[in-house]
Amino acid sequence: MPPAFMEKDVNESAMNLLIWGVLLLGGIGAFVIWGLANAYPAGI
Repeated sequence: MPPAFMEKDVNESAMNLLIWGVLLLGGIGAFVIWGLANAYPAGI
């Protein structure tokens, strides 16, 4: 395989990892905020 192809493949893997990391952290953050909103409805 040419080095350019390998570099592109690594970059795509890094992008996929970054996207999944953002989605995972976003999901956890949204769940925590939702939980706090339901735990303290009077404070919102």
